[in-house]
Amino acid sequence: MTGKTHQIFGIGVGLAIFLNLAEPTYSPATLAAVLVFSSLGSLLPDLDKASAEFWHSFPVVGHSAGKIVDPFISHRNITHSVIGTALAAALFYFILESFPDYWGVNTTVVFIVSVASYLSHLLADSFTVEGIPLFWPAKWKFGIPPKPFDGLRIVTGKWFENLIIFPIINITLLLLVINSWPTIKIILFK
Repeated sequence: MTGKTHQIFGIGVGLAIFLNLAEPTYSPATLAAVLVFSSLGSLLPDLDKASAEFWHSFPVVGHSAGKIVDPFISHRNITHSVIGTALAAALFYFILESFPDYWGVNTTVVFIVSVASYLSHLLADSFTVEGIPLFWPAKWKFGIPPKPFDGLRIVTGKWFENLIIFPIINITLLLLVINSWPTIKIILFK
């Protein structure tokens, strides 16, 4: 899947989890953190590719950092595995632990959302022709549907993703926001 699809899917997953876990109380800081961490979490598995959307999220230094990392990590390797998920979860945990209490961010919810958004990326990529090395360093690639039906998988960036999947994810996110608007108003406005 492309970065834009991962990002919208990750934000949708993160927002849905947040709206189901959080109490409907005034907490705009937590909602903002959920949106930021959902976006970054959904793009983080592609940090192994210099041209990835993840690096474009960081103005000025992102492009250069991507070029530095690119030669050291193969695409769809450790970052698309159980080990990569554990490392990302540890990273999210340590970042969120540094948040001071007076920011008013529910770091437990943001942590869950971050990991779920990261996993949303792996789930989406498992539907692609390439699959993912879920149990890296083992060479076997996991994909949905499994062989011998792997011919039904999606080709990244082609017409099916752009004309079917991406619009469906956007419409679903829009419907989530519309249906949850009363709760979102409570979270955003005092």
